[in-house]
Amino acid sequence: MGSLLNSLGIGLLLTVVLFIAYSYIDERRRNPARLPYPPGPKGYPIIGNLLDIPDAFIYKRFKEMSREIGSDLIHLQVFGFHLIVCNSKGVADDLLDKRSSIYSDRPRFPMIVELMGFGWSLGFTPYNEWWKHSRKLFHKHFQPSAVPQFRPMKIKAAHSFLRQLIDSPERFHEHMQLMAGSTILDIAYGLDIRTADDPYLKRAEECLQILDKAGNPGAFLVDIVPALKFVPEWVPGASFKRKAREWRGVAERFYTIPFDFVKDSMKDGSAKPSFTSLALRDITEKDDRGYQEELIKSLGGTMYTAGADTTVSILLTFFLAMLMNPAAQSKAQEEIDRVIGTDRLPTFDDEPKLPYVSALSREVFRWQQVAPFAIPHRLMEDDVYNGYFLPKNSIVLGNAWAILHDERLFPDPFTFKPERFAAPDVDPHVHAAVDYAFGFGRRVCPGRWMAHSFVWIVVASVLSTYRIEKAVREGRVIEPSGAFTPGILATPEKFECSVKPRSKDAEALIRATATP
Repeated sequence: MGSLLNSLGIGLLLTVVLFIAYSYIDERRRNPARLPYPPGPKGYPIIGNLLDIPDAFIYKRFKEMSREIGSDLIHLQVFGFHLIVCNSKGVADDLLDKRSSIYSDRPRFPMIVELMGFGWSLGFTPYNEWWKHSRKLFHKHFQPSAVPQFRPMKIKAAHSFLRQLIDSPERFHEHMQLMAGSTILDIAYGLDIRTADDPYLKRAEECLQILDKAGNPGAFLVDIVPALKFVPEWVPGASFKRKAREWRGVAERFYTIPFDFVKDSMKDGSAKPSFTSLALRDITEKDDRGYQEELIKSLGGTMYTAGADTTVSILLTFFLAMLMNPAAQSKAQEEIDRVIGTDRLPTFDDEPKLPYVSALSREVFRWQQVAPFAIPHRLMEDDVYNGYFLPKNSIVLGNAWAILHDERLFPDPFTFKPERFAAPDVDPHVHAAVDYAFGFGRRVCPGRWMAHSFVWIVVASVLSTYRIEKAVREGRVIEPSGAFTPGILATPEKFECSVKPRSKDAEALIRATATP
């Protein structure tokens, strides 16, 4: 057995060396002018810049590299694979937006897509006809003009959240998870989720958990050496194959069971309005029904996997921002009291009349991105930019965190300042940059309008009725660390806070409006 493992190890090393050598020769052939790669740290033979990539907060390190090297575009190489990082809005605009026709593909995801079967998720789909059809269908139902049809579901969820905070404010994180999950399942499938023990919600959460495990960079060697996916399960060290088989079943149950529920409900006339029921209703005799149903089923699943954890993370960030910036909270509450009073809760009709609340909501997205990098892009053909050679198949990252903390766009970027979006003469480039919290170019999240509107109504509803303050235990104020988790999803580290109704009238309003 030891000799077998040694042989496998030697074989892998030779494969990597041969791949690097072939790539080098092929790239020299495709780059006859011998244009240089973009600037980057000097690497080592074979492993390249592997040691330059930290295990945590890599988006911060890449911003530091830009400062050290003096370039907003940096290049790293690991085992012969090229990594291009866009650390400024200008570079991201030039490459990921203006040249999106060749920068919109996705790299291979051997573990998540090829072994676990998550190819149905829009975020991982290659830039092909399936992706274009999926995107078109999603845009039809969630473009800005279509989003208002889902407002009642969002308001219902926000009001329920307010009610839960009265009964157990210390469980605000759990309440957010239930609110986000139930809202998405309601919009996607018309499911009425009441408790965290609901089987539909449990399956969805299990799906998110396995995505988090498999999506952690470097978690599985097969993502670095894709050929390992052909190794039989019985080979020592191939436990990832068994996990992938089990997790594939979890994913299939997650997005198939609720879809089938909607189809059955439509047959007996009990289906509630939802994305799935509306999209199924719109299938015509001219369409390929099987193909259309697969598109709809995939998008229903994508809505949850892309939106649940990210929504919870941004709302936790809002709570943390209010803890650490009480003056901003007071200013927003003064605006709400002055504009709509204290005898009702905010509605979406109030949004144009509450510019500071809207600015505060936008600053939450900028202050700390849920996905500092989003999902990587793949360069589909060789490119030249500012005299640099960018090889085909390079992994291209848009560093949203670096862009939204760029002093040139956002002075004093680490300070929470809603005022930067409240002034009438705000540079349009500043507003546009915030969309990078949702991705880049043609791969920008198509659900961003839904996310903005849902976060806005929750923020406005909470600020109108509650005061979020630092917790006090045994006479001692508990200071939040203000730190965020280091993974691919940046979530505030666990913190305590005091969440109390602003007045007896506010509590009465919550109890009267937010019924179970």
